[in-house]
Amino acid sequence: MSRWLTPARMRYAWIAGAALWGGWLASILLGARGFDLAGQVMGTDFLQFYAAGWMVRHGQADQLYDPEAQLAAERAIIGPHLPSYHAFLNPPFFALLFVPFSLLPYALSFALWSALQILLLAWSLRALQPEGPLEKAMGWALTFLPVFASVSFGQNGLLSLAILTGVWRLWQRKRDLAAGGVAGLLLYKPHLLLGLLALWLIEGPRGRRALLGLLLSGVGLVGLSMALLPEANLGYLRFAMVVYPDLPGWKEFPLWHLHSLRGFWRLLLPGWPHLADVLAALCALAGAIAAIRFWRRHQEPELRFATAIALTLWLTPHAMIYDWAILLIPAWILWKAFPSGREVGQGHALPLRAVYAAIWIAMFLSAPLVLAARSALGVALMPTLPTLAWGTWRIQMILRQKEGDLQGESRR
Repeated sequence: MSRWLTPARMRYAWIAGAALWGGWLASILLGARGFDLAGQVMGTDFLQFYAAGWMVRHGQADQLYDPEAQLAAERAIIGPHLPSYHAFLNPPFFALLFVPFSLLPYALSFALWSALQILLLAWSLRALQPEGPLEKAMGWALTFLPVFASVSFGQNGLLSLAILTGVWRLWQRKRDLAAGGVAGLLLYKPHLLLGLLALWLIEGPRGRRALLGLLLSGVGLVGLSMALLPEANLGYLRFAMVVYPDLPGWKEFPLWHLHSLRGFWRLLLPGWPHLADVLAALCALAGAIAAIRFWRRHQEPELRFATAIALTLWLTPHAMIYDWAILLIPAWILWKAFPSGREVGQGHALPLRAVYAAIWIAMFLSAPLVLAARSALGVALMPTLPTLAWGTWRIQMILRQKEGDLQGESRR
């Protein structure tokens, strides 16, 4: 693959990215009545966030997790022709963020949220790479399908990216309590903290301070939510106990966008959900053990944090395509920390850029491949999780080669 990745061929990523963004924008502009040309609501998932803020503002917080009330609110926003409701799945405090957005017309509010996500992406990339031109980094990031999905779906993947980037900068500066506090802002999707929790549990005093910061932040968010939305919290608990244990089996759930071990095995073993979940748990356990062994071998903060982010995507039972935008963090950390692994050298079978290209391609092709396989065969192999596993293994090979080179130089 490294020989195949010539500068001319790597431009195909820019062409593919431009086609994605251009086609999406054209579909929105040419659509009618809040829908795009494919018949999807403009912003798709943003409707559930906007409606949650709208319901809180109109004194309907106690019905925030009532499907009929949600559908009525969303039809009041979009129109009676809306065929089905978009479920608000996040904790109640997340709805508070969208109360100001609900003051604007829906289309304008979605445009503002999209612009905010692009700004969060730019901030994250600048924080990850303080020096050098930002334009090139932004260009490559915008071709990554999870980034496009987060914006086009109206989701929060780039907010998650920005929060975890802030955690990394604070952790890098040894501001452990503050790092944990910022991590607590991600409790609207607590499963995206699994890798950091595993890291901090083995990090000794630093990890305990970070966990304390996370606890304090969580208590603050729960307290805010209980004070402002007490009925919504009870509704959320009832909703979560019913829906979350088998969310992939929920009616009309887009399983082809679920890039987790649970989604991988359920696509591969349709009709066997319990067996699929057991296999997912066993693979998650194996990944956690491998990560802990890696952390014991490597003490560099960059490597440990990058591994924690990758481990999150391996452990979480619920990572949609836009959630994989957080993979930009380990990509940039490793690119900056280990320049010797960027290109093919003596003993390097594959450079970092080849690993990144493989993951980029797997993400870009995953949905069409899975949908085609399910339609033709009834089963499908999601390529992203195997590619992530292969990529982490290849990066370990690069690191071992680097260690071997250093040992060889010391002997001389």
